[in-house]
Amino acid sequence: MMDREVTIDWSENAWAGETVILSGDIGGTNANLAFVMKGDEGFRILMEVSASSLDIDAIGPLVVRGLEELNVRYPDLCPELGCISGAGPVNGNCCSMSNLPWGVDGDALTREFGFPIRAINDFEAISFGVPLLDLDDPDQVTVMPHTNGNRPEPEGDTRLIVGAGTGLGVSIMLGDSEAARSVPSEGGHASFSSFDRETQEILDQLRKEVGWVVENEDLLSGKGIVALLRYYMESHGSQIDETLEEILNASASDQPRLVSRYASNHPVCRGVIRLFVKIYGRVSADFASIVLPKGGLFLAGGIVGKNEEFFLDGNQFIRFFEQNECVQVRNILKDIPVYIIRNYNISLLGAANAGWAAR
Repeated sequence: MMDREVTIDWSENAWAGETVILSGDIGGTNANLAFVMKGDEGFRILMEVSASSLDIDAIGPLVVRGLEELNVRYPDLCPELGCISGAGPVNGNCCSMSNLPWGVDGDALTREFGFPIRAINDFEAISFGVPLLDLDDPDQVTVMPHTNGNRPEPEGDTRLIVGAGTGLGVSIMLGDSEAARSVPSEGGHASFSSFDRETQEILDQLRKEVGWVVENEDLLSGKGIVALLRYYMESHGSQIDETLEEILNASASDQPRLVSRYASNHPVCRGVIRLFVKIYGRVSADFASIVLPKGGLFLAGGIVGKNEEFFLDGNQFIRFFEQNECVQVRNILKDIPVYIIRNYNISLLGAANAGWAAR
């Protein structure tokens, strides 16, 4: 691995003998590692090491590079344990990456580096990061008011996390501190249900493309934005201008990013993102009606972060989140706190928390 492929980022925190945890967030695009200190002030990042996931063929060399850099400044520092999350299913202590030809083998890494290293799913890491958030800090979360202006306070310790990115992740977080427990799910692969004429038309179109069973992830993901773009252009008879030509000529992986980029000043892109937000609100309400997360609904993932203004504009997300045929359920949904996660270190801190909890 060449130095130009690796980014080293030291925080302002200094090591004073605290326990250090190796944490990781490995996705299809970026591979990020952090050395996280666990002390009286909670979890704090000491140093991060990053590389393009496509530039490496295993995570071990990146760990070696990080340890070398760490020991230049702190020769006596050795992590006590590690927890590395990957975007893919976990079997035993191995994560098979969904979008990479290599995975994260916790047992092999443990043998290589001499301290216990656990492999977990990326959404489990986010779930374990949620209890660490300061809900009063606007740099960490954005509080979404309900349609009546109410900002409910969290009650209890049941939290729901819904995150749209490359796919759609859904999990439940129970408890705090040592009792924290993440309940995994495959909610992204649950069947999508239409709820008005527009979403029925979208469902009918997607059934022609993907088959009879249309999943939530087929709409709430990067590929979902592309599907909604096709629907929107066809249903509105949109003329292809310079902006749309750029988007349509881009790769499938770049199209969602471009739609988000132009949403503020292009009517078609804006319409697509508003449609995405509407569906996001309704699907989140379906999950919330099952678990009643009085501790909060947390929206994660890069798509929300890039389009926060549209989630807030006109209460679009909340209006559809609050909808339910049963008035009692509507009242419950209006009492659930809703947050957009803005702390982009949540996966690294959450992985450290998950590793610490399982030690």
